[in-house]
Parts: sequence; structure tokens; C-alpha cells
Amino acid sequence: MSENVAWPTRGLATGSENDHIALYVRLSRVFRQRILSSEWPRASQLPTVVELCKEHGVAAITVRQALKLLAEDGWIVATRGKGTFVTDARDSVHEHSLRNVNVSDPLAIGPAQRIKILKRERGASLPPDLSTGVGQEPYAHIKKLHFHQGTPFSLADVYVTEMAADRFPSGAERTTKISRLFREFANIPIEHERQIFTVTYADQRAAALLKYSLGGVLVCMRSWWFDANGKVVFAGTFYYRGDMFVLERTGPHQAMPLLPLVDRGPEVVAKLARARKRKAAGNARSI
Repeated sequence: MSENVAWPTRGLATGSENDHIALYVRLSRVFRQRILSSEWPRASQLPTVVELCKEHGVAAITVRQALKLLAEDGWIVATRGKGTFVTDARDSVHEHSLRNVNVSDPLAIGPAQRIKILKRERGASLPPDLSTGVGQEPYAHIKKLHFHQGTPFSLADVYVTEMAADRFPSGAERTTKISRLFREFANIPIEHERQIFTVTYADQRAAALLKYSLGGVLVCMRSWWFDANGKVVFAGTFYYRGDMFVLERTGPHQAMPLLPLVDRGPEVVAKLARARKRKAAGNARSI
């Protein structure tokens, strides 16, 4: 059974908009990030209200309201006469496993992850924000919701050419990322790819599906794969809950050779020469 989904507004988050959010809410986000980054490790004691007021230049009531939000969400617990502590239930950086379910590994799906298909259709066209105007053709369109340890963390709106989709095993998109299915079964070489990341907010529909707060921060990724003729063969818009998003990229760094001295310009050459001269003079004095 298909379910129509209204996707989040694509407006960008701006500093001026953030200024309209209550100060204690913004401060609670700062505190939450300290826990996620392990600056405040689990089971550790938080600074006192007086210390936090001094550090952030705010009133005690603002700090207490921010801490109250964290306590209501289970991030911290206050013990009378002892202080406030990070709960044991919170681990660093959303737990290491979250690094493997976001875009850090676009092909893998972990044992704690599951997929719910919301809508599936054929004969679709790319929406305006994904269209490139080059060689449009019919696409298979799949909307889905990804879960991690029972919590929905990502909405995906994916398009693949019908030729590619017809080669996928029946029902495989329920258990496997479409990016992996494409690479393994589509038999269409990918010439190059493109990605754009932005920040947006959850509207009412997205908030309900993701079990997230209305207006909560979402990371939006738009992705394209192109064939040798420049046609889009895979495209998608992916929304990730801001509080469950972890991006980790690793790989070899290509060493870049220094420019020849003659290509650096006369001013740079003179500056380098003076630096060498000062270093030589200093070495001479030390002898």
C-alpha cells in the first residue's frame, strides 16, 4: 500500500532565523553537542550553574531551563547534594554504529537498520530540484524511511532509470540500499557523480514520520549519478535527522607538489630569501 509523503521545505537555515529561537533552547543544543562529542563524557559531572552562566554570559534561569530540556530528554540527571551528571545511556557521537548508516557508507546497511517502503511508482520524471535537463527518461521512483535501532532517522526520495530498476531482484529495495542494487545489478557504468548538502527544517509530515520535533534541523543531501552521455541514471533527495547525522570520510590524500620557485612571483621569492637569510644568521650566532 502506497503512502503519499510531503517532503520537508527546502529553505536554508540562517543565523537570523536561529536568533528567533528561545535562548535557552539554543543553549540546550550547545550542551547536547558537548555530550555527543564526549566533551562531557557519560557519567561525568556537569559544571555548576554559576560556572555555565559565567561561561555563556546568560542568566541562571536560562541555564536552568536549558538543563531542564536535557533532563526531560534523558541526557542528564540531577542528584540532590551531588550535582548534575550525564546519563549512562548516552554514548559518544551517537554511538559508533551511526557512522555506518548515514552517507559515510552509501552502500552498506547494518544489522540495526531496517527500511520501510512508503511509495513505489514507474514512469516518473525527475523533480525540478533533481532535473538537469539532459536526456530525461522514465524513472522508477521509490520513497522510503530508514530506521536505526527502531528509530526513524532518514527519509529518502530516490529515482533510478526503469532499465536499471527492472534488473533489481524483486523486493530487494526493502532490505538493501538502492545505491548497492544499482551497482550490483544495473549494469550501467557510472561516469561521474555529484552531491549537494544543505540544512533545512522538518515540516509537520516529516516530523511525524521521523518522530522528530516540528522545525527540527534536517541535513538534506541531493545526489546524482551520471552515465557517459551525461544522463542521470540515479538521483535522490535524502533527509537525515540532525540529531542522528554523522558523516565520516576517509581515504588517501593526494600529495600536491610545491610550485617551482620561479612560479611563485618575485615578492614571494624575496620573502623566502629573507627568511633563509635570517635563519642562517641565527645558526651562525648559535655557533
